Amino acid sequence: MANASEEANDLLSIPPEIIQHILVFCLPKDLAAFSKACRLTRELIYGSEDQHIWREIFLNLYDDPRKSLITGESSFSVNWKNELQRRTEAESVARRAPDVEPHEHVSERLRALETFISAVQQALPAAKADENAEPEPSLNLQWLDKLLKDSRMLSSAPLLTEIHLHSRLRAYISLTHELSTDEGRITVRRIQSRCFVYDIRNYKAANDWGAFMTDGSVNWQHIDHLAVVVLTNLRELPVERETIATKPPLGLLNTRPLSAPGPYFESDWAGVEGTWRRYVCFMDYRDLFAFNFSPVANGPRNPLFFHDSRFREATRLIEVKLHLVSKSELVFHEPPRYGNVNPRYPMLCFSGTSCGANGHEAKVEGHVRIGIDGSIRWTFYDLMQGSVHNNSTLWCSQGVQLGGIASAAGIVGSWSTSVHDQGDPVGPFWLWKVSQIHADPSDLMDFT
Repeated sequence: MANASEEANDLLSIPPEIIQHILVFCLPKDLAAFSKACRLTRELIYGSEDQHIWREIFLNLYDDPRKSLITGESSFSVNWKNELQRRTEAESVARRAPDVEPHEHVSERLRALETFISAVQQALPAAKADENAEPEPSLNLQWLDKLLKDSRMLSSAPLLTEIHLHSRLRAYISLTHELSTDEGRITVRRIQSRCFVYDIRNYKAANDWGAFMTDGSVNWQHIDHLAVVVLTNLRELPVERETIATKPPLGLLNTRPLSAPGPYFESDWAGVEGTWRRYVCFMDYRDLFAFNFSPVANGPRNPLFFHDSRFREATRLIEVKLHLVSKSELVFHEPPRYGNVNPRYPMLCFSGTSCGANGHEAKVEGHVRIGIDGSIRWTFYDLMQGSVHNNSTLWCSQGVQLGGIASAAGIVGSWSTSVHDQGDPVGPFWLWKVSQIHADPSDLMDFT
């Protein structure tokens, strides 16, 4: 009987280009096993400077990173072997996660989470060959969505060192991986998120009155909590009111760049122009004050406050219509002078209207830009018209796009007053773009 080395030698008698062609259809683990057959097979896999095999295997499994909006050019240099090994290792960490002690694998877990975020950022844009065609699927997002759902890696509490990466992925997933048996865990998350979102200490000048860190980067733990509050409220949406235009598109597949309704133009890289839907959630101000400052429910800020069956939180669906304007055309707000983080995506200014179920219309102005950490940041101001308000801005909202540029998942953030006085009301919002054919004003509503 021939030993492994003899079998390998027989295989290596095949022309090298034929062997390479066979190997590109292998999985990474098969490639690693083949390399262990003998010195010659190891040299074939790891000894060559040519990355043809690694590139072809990578592109069989994942999106081409050279086509992402992050890199934006086919000349972008990729170390295919390193990238393939990195994702293979990250997948292994996720699948082992339920069976190992997290504290014993801190660096491996952190690297895996960073790899998963990178896969989302490098997802293939949902560009269509023509208006009637379906976009090519994103292999990155299909792989990651299945992996995180199967492994349940994000179901357990994160380590302190990974909390923002962990929260970022949970915000992207938006409760779409929860099972019917997870109702108790969802209830706990809802209360935890309400405690965080409605704690007015989390909104101050140092974090720009929103879900941001002091250096200007996104606080993804805060974004995750904002998303959970809105989503758990929407679980109570009357069934007869559920339509394609009354719920934001959820899950990793909807974080894909350019997956929101178009069309898209270079002058409107963020997909600003069009019709949007926006959920705004809020507590009665008396409840907000009681939660933050009173001894009710062993308070202040005791989670027991939200266990009271009499507690109610209002949710309002609003229609927003936006169009681009020049900075000089802004009437009631002036964007700060930000550094130009990415010349390909300059700050865009917009104006428009917002209208709720009561038919009252308000003017809206704002801007969208690339943040210091590469995130897409949106800022809105609402103008309350009439002599009572002296045509002054009353509400200010700041949010972050979930995933890539112009993702279908939309923007999650917080709202408050534009003056940011101590004790002012705060709450979460979710904004997403809808197709004009689905924008029926009768869908607009308030519910508790």
